[in-house]
Amino acid sequence: MLRDALAAVGPVVAVDTGQHYDYELHQVHYDQLGVRPPDAFLDVGSGTHAIQTAAILIACERWLEEHRPRVAIVIGDTNSTLACALAAAKLRVPVAHVEAGLRAADRLMAEEINRRAVDAVAEVLFAPCERVAARLRRRYPDALVEAVGDVAYDVLRRALDKAPRPRTVSGYDPAWGRRFVFVTLHRAELVDDPVRLAAVMDALGASPLPCFFAAHPRTGAALERLGFRADGGVRLTAPVGYLETIALLRQAAAVVTDSGGIQREAYWLGVPCITVRDETEWLETVESAANRLVKPGQAATLPAAIAEAVTRTEAGTRWDRGAYGDGHAAERIAEILARRF
Repeated sequence: MLRDALAAVGPVVAVDTGQHYDYELHQVHYDQLGVRPPDAFLDVGSGTHAIQTAAILIACERWLEEHRPRVAIVIGDTNSTLACALAAAKLRVPVAHVEAGLRAADRLMAEEINRRAVDAVAEVLFAPCERVAARLRRRYPDALVEAVGDVAYDVLRRALDKAPRPRTVSGYDPAWGRRFVFVTLHRAELVDDPVRLAAVMDALGASPLPCFFAAHPRTGAALERLGFRADGGVRLTAPVGYLETIALLRQAAAVVTDSGGIQREAYWLGVPCITVRDETEWLETVESAANRLVKPGQAATLPAAIAEAVTRTEAGTRWDRGAYGDGHAAERIAEILARRF
């Protein structure tokens, strides 16, 4: 969506760093969403945070020196976001940060380090909501700060008609109907802690409804080290594509996740979410009662939280879904950048 909107106001070159390279986490998004292949591919692969960030920084600097764009647009809080922003800023190429201003209390979390560093060097900060924009204006008075909404909502709106029926997703049991819980967990602070992970898996096994767990490769490896064996209560499967995720989300009675993206998608789709983290950057989802936090150290409360979420689904509970814009964030970003640059 953002690439198309930008192309409507000027020439755009899309650079893929290659930070993600598994089909399920990378190419599937191009294929399912009909996104054109990137114009440049840096092919950096994986590694430690330092190795990966350094490799992207070096490769991106070379590319920027050769092409000298008017502005570098980076999205989110990944190592690619940080490295590309630093490379551009040091070459005095203006940086625009999409999904700017989100904050977690854990300032040493990898994503939080990336966010804060990128916001500090960006000339233009695109916030997903006014609460975040107001904080950015106080912190960075010299930057252009705009509350534009969330481009992820733009993508979701366009994808809804393309999502398959849940019964076509491998591992889904049509007998479940809507009576299942969709699960994704991948954050290091959970899956790299065997005690916490074991407690969460035990709690999922005690869920009042079966759990369909689409396991990130990192999580799958951690569960293998743990010796976890799925039973009737938890069905493990490989990661599913974006469209399959949307299909399962809107079919589920509840969602258990630690993903920021899934939290917002559940919020927009009207599905109660339980976030297994100490905090969330997406405060509006909690304030609207669409999302409930369960700390990893309190995993024993998960079955009760799931039961409460299921009750809300069955009662048809609704909440306001407009905290992150109206699905036209990409157009606003393109218009603002066209005026600025």
